[in-house]
Amino acid sequence: MTGAATDEAGALGLRFWYDTFEGVRELFAEGHGSEGGPDDPLPSKTYRGLPRHVLAAPPRRIGDARWSFPGFRDRHPEGPPRRPWDGSTLSALLHHTYGLGRMELGPQAAWPYHRLVASARCFYPVELYVWLGGGTGGVPAGCYHYDPLHHALTALRPGGIPAELRAAVACKGRDTTALLLLSAYFRKTAFRYRDYAYRLCAQESGMVVGNALLVAGALGLDARVHHRFLDEPVNRALGLDGTEETAFAVLEIGARDGVAASPAPDRLPSPVPDRLPSLVTEHVRTCREDAGLWSRLTTLDAGSRLTGKARFAPVAADPFHQPADGPAEPFADDDRPPGSVELGDALRRRDSGGRMFLPDRAALPQQQLADLLRYALDPVPSDHGDTPLRPLLDCHVLALNTAGRAAGLYRLDPSPALVPVPGRDGRPTVAMLCDRTPSVNTARANAVVFLTVDRYEGARGFGDRGYRILHHEGGIVAQRLSVLAAAEGLSARITNGYDDRVVRELLGSGDAHVPIFAIVLGRRQATSQYEPPLDW
Repeated sequence: MTGAATDEAGALGLRFWYDTFEGVRELFAEGHGSEGGPDDPLPSKTYRGLPRHVLAAPPRRIGDARWSFPGFRDRHPEGPPRRPWDGSTLSALLHHTYGLGRMELGPQAAWPYHRLVASARCFYPVELYVWLGGGTGGVPAGCYHYDPLHHALTALRPGGIPAELRAAVACKGRDTTALLLLSAYFRKTAFRYRDYAYRLCAQESGMVVGNALLVAGALGLDARVHHRFLDEPVNRALGLDGTEETAFAVLEIGARDGVAASPAPDRLPSPVPDRLPSLVTEHVRTCREDAGLWSRLTTLDAGSRLTGKARFAPVAADPFHQPADGPAEPFADDDRPPGSVELGDALRRRDSGGRMFLPDRAALPQQQLADLLRYALDPVPSDHGDTPLRPLLDCHVLALNTAGRAAGLYRLDPSPALVPVPGRDGRPTVAMLCDRTPSVNTARANAVVFLTVDRYEGARGFGDRGYRILHHEGGIVAQRLSVLAAAEGLSARITNGYDDRVVRELLGSGDAHVPIFAIVLGRRQATSQYEPPLDW
């Protein structure tokens, strides 16, 4: 790895960038764990001896998948239908964000539980917690862990959102009805992937964040992402040790139905919030493998902890993006009326193409390609600034089998439009993908999307936390693409099985810009896999 940035802030994170991209084969050569035995971690964290609240059955239809996108809301200022903040809305928010969507049955079902967000080998290392500011649908105010397998909440702490937690997260205080808190339970993936699990946890937590934004928008809720928060008080609030499991992201949820807002930070009753006591809980542990086998992962995470107010500095987006060039080919307007792209249906249809993804040979009409791409780079409300900011990444599309658009490489412009990148031969990249990931026949795909980030700018702006934050940015966009692809009848296979050097050559990217997501888009053919949806 070259460049002066290796000697600046975030050097630990930059070393991890190298280990999980340029040096990934050497990293994997250090060994993997085995899976499929009785000692595998449970698919969902299960507490012992704590009160539980079974949630109401979630509604199947929750709203249009596009309501979270500023580009769509600008065209439809009336906004989504207003919903009360009640038990039904809470149930819909949690289930559609990270609930169980379908099961795979039969003798070959190695990974039977499929949630509404993709996960490598269905390990699902992200855990979802919710802190309710007030009683909701019979569930008292307090902190809860969400159990997706039983659609239930496990009570951890009573009472509304405490001042210390609000201050640690830097809540804006506008109608803060609840906090969604996402953790990475490293062991659930690291028992198999060792140190590489940090990348998978960062990717998948970003996708869950992206899904929460989609669901909140469809339900008519406000949502804001917090990447930069004080780790120690958040971990203590949730009872996490910060090593085995640690907080990774927080979403501030606000209702638009007149629910009283929590006090803003400058109106807190005390300038020094009371310290929450430690929380001691017991949960089921089945995997006893030595965590020292993934010590680089925990070292990086410890180095990314935040303790000061500098985390709230606004982010300048321009340095994260490569300069735009070339004539754009704008998309036709999205003339589909509100309500015509139901998010609940799209989430239930979302899949990764099956274990062996062999797309059919039907060409993808360019209008459908435009519809699944047009909102990918819409701004995201987050602690990067007071106003929503375009995701801190660049997006390229390798069109392979699309009707009405020439095959070749394009850069996605947020206008939205596609900008042709002439003189690039995508065949070596397709051949590499087929070789590296034989379970996916990329040569038969309609298109492949690549998301790239500037790792040096991430280190300068966020220090060692930049590795996590930039993967979150990619995960938000990857989930948008996966869900909108499902709405168009396509599968979206996220794969890390690629040679980043070959992808960089295709994109013309330098050493700073790393391809963190490759998403293969195609229409799935019928297979012998039996995956019935779970209906309520």
